[in-house]
Amino acid sequence: MIQRDYLIIGSGAGGASACEGVRKHDKRGSVTLVGAEVFPPYQRWVLSKGFLREKKPDVKKLQLLDAHWYESHNIDARFGTIVTQFNIDRRLAVLGNGESIEFNKACLAMGSRPAMRKP
Repeated sequence: MIQRDYLIIGSGAGGASACEGVRKHDKRGSVTLVGAEVFPPYQRWVLSKGFLREKKPDVKKLQLLDAHWYESHNIDARFGTIVTQFNIDRRLAVLGNGESIEFNKACLAMGSRPAMRKP
């Protein structure tokens, strides 16, 4: 079982912001960021028609924090990973690969998905 001071679930802008906030106030606490996306957090709003129409879009415009930032700030970033079970009372999360993370504090920064209404 993995033990962490902080577990952040969600690898979007909210998760990236939570990582920055933790590191701003706690330089040494152990942190794991878990997210289903295989890429580090990026600015989704930049993916507009204007950006996509560029002949050579600059992917760096999309990045919030690159993968190196997580390494240099001692954050265990697990992209392409889902949480299958979450028990706040036991302070335990189970990942899709079967690993368990016991945490002191958790942040759910999972964002949302659009819902389609049937006419």
